[in-house]
Order: sequence, then structure tokens, then C-alpha cells
Amino acid sequence: MPQFDSTIKHIKDGVKGFTVQAAVKNIEGWEATLEKVELPAAKAIVKDLENLKKHLQSGKINGEQIKKLVLKLGKETVAIAGKSEGKNAEKIKALGEALSQAAESGEAA
Repeated sequence: MPQFDSTIKHIKDGVKGFTVQAAVKNIEGWEATLEKVELPAAKAIVKDLENLKKHLQSGKINGEQIKKLVLKLGKETVAIAGKSEGKNAEKIKALGEALSQAAESGEAA
């Protein structure tokens, strides 16, 4: 399972310091985890993660598209946190908030 704290730290430190290879590896870890979740919202997040991965690997990164995807992922992640139970619910919410903040501050572009 991907590490919430590690992903949140990378986002808060500024995703521009994240290499494409490291970002793709992290995205793939989240995809693998979310594919096991039986919620329609999780399936939407997996689809958006796949789109983000494609944009990052395209070689021609469109910052505005990345920003929109990261903002959407942030909102979706916060929403799924409200449907989650247990100790990870707060970490899921914190991850979503970090994604949203990165997109809104321009760090995701």
C-alpha cells in the first residue's frame, strides 16, 4: 500500500521536485490500492490517476491540464475520505487537501 505520509510530504514539498519516474511509480501504487476499493468514487479516482500518468509521460507536459487533474483528484479524494472508515480516513482527507492546495497554489502545474 502506498504511504500516505510519504505522498503528502512530496506534495507539500512541491511536486516539481518529484521526478516523472517517481510520480508515475507513486501513481501506480495508488492505482493498485484503489482498484481493490469497491466504491464508484474510487473507480473515478483510478481513471483520473491514469489520465494524470499519461500527461506526465507524454513528454510535453501541459501545466494547466495537470493542475485541473490534480485539483479534481484532491476533491475526489476528500469526498472518498468521508465514505471511509477507520484510521486511514483522516490520512485520505489530508491527502486530498494537500492535492487541492498544490493545485490551487500552482505547485501542481
